[in-house]
Amino acid sequence: MYLEHFGLNQKPFSIAPDPSFIYLSEKHGEALAHLGYGLESDGGFVLITGEVGTGKTTLLRNLIAQVPENQDVAFILNPRLTVRELLESLCDELRIDYPTESPLSIKQYIDRLNRHLLHAHSLNRSTVMIIDEAQNLSPAVLEQIRLLTNLETNERKLLRIILIGQPELGKTLDRHELRQLAQRITARYHLEALDSNDIHAYVAHRMRISGASAEVFTRAARRSIYRQTRGIPRLINVLCDRCLLGAYVGGTHRVNARIVSRAAKEAFPQRKFRRWPLATALGLGVAVFAAIALNPDISPSVLFATNSIPLESDQARLLPPETEIPEPDTSIPTTETRVESQEETVLPARAPEPTRDPETETGSDTSEPRLSMSANASLSMLSSGSDRGFQAAYDSLYLAWGIASGSPRLPCVVDSRTVLRCLRGYGDLGELKRLNRPAVIELWDDSTDPFFAALLSVSDTTYSIEIDGKAYVVTGSTIQQHWFGNYTVLWRTPPGFDRAIQLGHAGTQVEWLRERLESVTPLTPTVSDRTFFDSELEDALKKFQRSQQLRPDGIAGPHSLIRLHSSTDVPVAKLRRGL
Repeated sequence: MYLEHFGLNQKPFSIAPDPSFIYLSEKHGEALAHLGYGLESDGGFVLITGEVGTGKTTLLRNLIAQVPENQDVAFILNPRLTVRELLESLCDELRIDYPTESPLSIKQYIDRLNRHLLHAHSLNRSTVMIIDEAQNLSPAVLEQIRLLTNLETNERKLLRIILIGQPELGKTLDRHELRQLAQRITARYHLEALDSNDIHAYVAHRMRISGASAEVFTRAARRSIYRQTRGIPRLINVLCDRCLLGAYVGGTHRVNARIVSRAAKEAFPQRKFRRWPLATALGLGVAVFAAIALNPDISPSVLFATNSIPLESDQARLLPPETEIPEPDTSIPTTETRVESQEETVLPARAPEPTRDPETETGSDTSEPRLSMSANASLSMLSSGSDRGFQAAYDSLYLAWGIASGSPRLPCVVDSRTVLRCLRGYGDLGELKRLNRPAVIELWDDSTDPFFAALLSVSDTTYSIEIDGKAYVVTGSTIQQHWFGNYTVLWRTPPGFDRAIQLGHAGTQVEWLRERLESVTPLTPTVSDRTFFDSELEDALKKFQRSQQLRPDGIAGPHSLIRLHSSTDVPVAKLRRGL
């Protein structure tokens, strides 16, 4: 629209990460140098962090354009992956064949990857994996990425890794359980916003690339742009584009401070600025300096501390199935949609009723001595055997439900004849307490394969777990050293259940749901057919979900049904209380 007006051949301030528009400030030049080091280094990680919109992705695109011919690049754009999905994406990027009909084990993926990297090494080719938006990687995936650096020859690492992300990535890597990965970071750089002195050069550079032959933005306009954007390139692009449009509409070829101010109100409508009256400001100043005079130990930064509001923020998102959650916020209601595809039916075909109700139990089976472990003890040394405690953990889970044993290869097998199903999820110890079901938890050490434990009992501060059939009493911190949130529990389905129950459904499962809700909350049906899911039943379900701190979506999925089982007389196995 405004291109011809200013004599431009393309839009100068697109927010797309176009490498041809890259402006290398001193800070961006240093970041690019670190990325180049990541291409050449023989080991470890290179970490680049920066706030949203500082130009990380643009630098990355520029780097990829300069990759040597003897180097293969695996570029991962979507980091919200499980461990298996990460390995599949890596294989896809490197053109490594793998069967799509049935997924391989983690070990099989890594074996194929290792063979490919060794072959590339024999051809004098190197391989680098670059992950953008790496702050979205789960701890389990980060740990697997660390393990990939173990693929090596006697002389060099076979895979070079570059992580690009927002500052939260650095905080994630500071977690205790990821200390081994953090120690392997050989170069890191935090990309900051542009200085006020860079604004003129940045704006002039992009205008010149687009074909401008004259100065368009006045000095006052550039100062105003910096005040409005604080030097964040993406915000500069958004604001300058709006400024050019405003100047075009106004029939002028110059952008002044007034146009910038008006454009900022249109581009950033959510930002509100409040001016204090002069008397208030003077009074505050006097009070501050009086406080400092009375107490010299007080830092002025403390007195002026405020809650900062970011210019851009991501809303909380529902994670897809099989997405590990690093540290779930227990204040956020649990979603039903996240776990629907995670449930599988469990053998045997006819599950007997449990012989006891562990909810009323205050003690536990003492036939096997329980060993206490300190908080800094390692659980990995307790696991032995080729399956890393896999079958023993599921046998313990089955036994809690009165089931003798599961399948020797796959404990959760789809079988429509059963009333028990597996629910796989990702959370924290608080979530497992709220589910109140015995669980198998997937644990990790320094190897490429997980080991497994059954969580059977809880107290206020300790947990009873079984590894290879032996019981141990451990603290939560001990579990968290090895656990990234992956768990499996069993749950009992309603009669006729095949999927989540919601508005418009009909059948015996709806009647069962109605009966259970009537036992915990008053319900006056608006229809005569008790097998039909009507709006009244939906409202009652939402009310129950709110009482259980679940997401009130009116859909009876596994989490809601598990809570209903716990609130009624349905016989189920529960976590034992007390150790």
